Amino acid sequence: MADPRYSELLDSIEATQHSRSGSFEEALAIADPLARGRALDVPCGPGRMAEALGQLGFRAFGADLDSEGYGGSTPFCTLDLNRPLPYADASFGFVYCGDGIEHLENPFLLLRELARVVESDGVLVIVTPNYLNIERRLQFLLTGSLAKPPRRAPNYYEGSPFDRGHINPLTLTRLAYMAENAGLELVEARTLLPRKGQRWLAPLALLVRALSALSKPKRKRDLFAEHTQSWRMLMGGKQLLAVFRRARKPLVPSA
Repeated sequence: MADPRYSELLDSIEATQHSRSGSFEEALAIADPLARGRALDVPCGPGRMAEALGQLGFRAFGADLDSEGYGGSTPFCTLDLNRPLPYADASFGFVYCGDGIEHLENPFLLLRELARVVESDGVLVIVTPNYLNIERRLQFLLTGSLAKPPRRAPNYYEGSPFDRGHINPLTLTRLAYMAENAGLELVEARTLLPRKGQRWLAPLALLVRALSALSKPKRKRDLFAEHTQSWRMLMGGKQLLAVFRRARKPLVPSA
């Protein structure tokens, strides 16, 4: 659990928060030990996280698809995350991307761009729904859908807009793979917002763990099994928080 100081800091900021509670506090605890350079919050929504980073002493920047509802005092940039970011290489020591990547048509591009703009010793934090807890896995088994299916446009042929909900639900396995291909390495993964109601599924989680233990080393590596098949992920909460850094050495493809 993050230090209560970060909750107090967030409470002092008037801008609203659209993200689930807890994610900002955890991210601020990760950012706080870093050198006070430039920080980016994207997509920033009303700007609460960017404002908090600014109060911690970072030179913070917020960015989103539009400025409607933005209440932060930090510099703001309008951008489309399905396109290249308008920032120089290695220009941020800390980057926070919360509750955004699952809404994009091109998350691969975003990961490459985030890897490009983060400094060599910088940190990238991504928060997205946790699709790997045992409840979500069972949901997929029963429905074939990781997330709530996007609403279908009834008159798409007449130009009606499609629902831009969670159109690209990303498991940690896929997210880590995409990040690795962008030159990043997964440092840590944790979950937020515990799901107490899934305790009765613990026997199923034990079965998943047992089957994973029988897997070949290459398969475990490809699945990032030390994270994705861990007990804390299987019995974890609604949200996933993943921490990435620039890869310290060239990544060797699986044999």
